[in-house]
Amino acid sequence: MILSRVFMLLGAVATPLLLVANVAVAGVYRWVDESGQVHFSDQAPPQVRAERLDIPPAEPATGAPEESAAERLQRQKRLVNMLEEERLAREQAKAEQLARAREQALHCERFRNRLSYLERYNRFYDENEDGTRDYLTDEEADAFRARLKQQYRDECGDL
Repeated sequence: MILSRVFMLLGAVATPLLLVANVAVAGVYRWVDESGQVHFSDQAPPQVRAERLDIPPAEPATGAPEESAAERLQRQKRLVNMLEEERLAREQAKAEQLARAREQALHCERFRNRLSYLERYNRFYDENEDGTRDYLTDEEADAFRARLKQQYRDECGDL
């Protein structure tokens, strides 16, 4: 499918070039008017003696030699490979983005469940190194819940 698009693109580019080449091969005429002014045109004017000039076709503007069919095929293959690599890179980036979105959704779901549990739980404590517990007051517990809710909003959006 990609190869057919490449050939269609090449055909679209080559057709105007061939038309321009045909115009370039058409004759050029030179004539002098009554006032002695020299004119050039691609058509001989009626009732005027015009001289047809044989102008050889110009060399390609790049000055590069015409590429062979093998070189052209090689260039087309490189283009197809490059397009395929870009497509694969886009697909991989999309898959990675989807995986990150799934991980984030799972993280937020767990966080929401934890907040729901903590809303029902009344006693919070900090465990010391010696294993004893320091219980939080109701105000400290409310502040703890508020900090977790804010963290949820920062990481996951609104509740």
